[in-house]
Amino acid sequence: TGEEARREEEERLRKEEERKAKEEQERREHEEYLLLKESFAVEDEGQETLDEEAAKNLLLEFIDFIKRHKVVQLEDLGAHFNLKIHEVVERIESLQEEGTINGVIDDRGKFIYISEEELKSVAKFIEQNGRVSISDIATASNRLINLEPLET
Repeated sequence: TGEEARREEEERLRKEEERKAKEEQERREHEEYLLLKESFAVEDEGQETLDEEAAKNLLLEFIDFIKRHKVVQLEDLGAHFNLKIHEVVERIESLQEEGTINGVIDDRGKFIYISEEELKSVAKFIEQNGRVSISDIATASNRLINLEPLET
């Protein structure tokens, strides 16, 4: 009927107007967002640069932290010194290469510090017992290497 067709047409026009109004509102909100976003200017990015003395002190603190704790989570070490995990690993490997610290990084993300004296005691065990298996060394290491944090 004519009346029904007119109502359907009115309904269609009303829905079309609602859709257009909604699109217009979304467009305005997006423009406001972009303007607000532009108002937040990033002046400087990056990490603070340290002078040579501060960097040296931080490195000494890093080494001392490892030695005192004996077993450290790489993640915790990174959080404590504001470093990424890969930077912690690189720093530990560098310190090991130069002979400043000794230890191992296990498969669970921990660094186990082994003192010079503990390394010597493991070497002495191997020398005294001659040919030994890895399991013998592991068992002896549990006695020869202290994993408890040092008292501070």
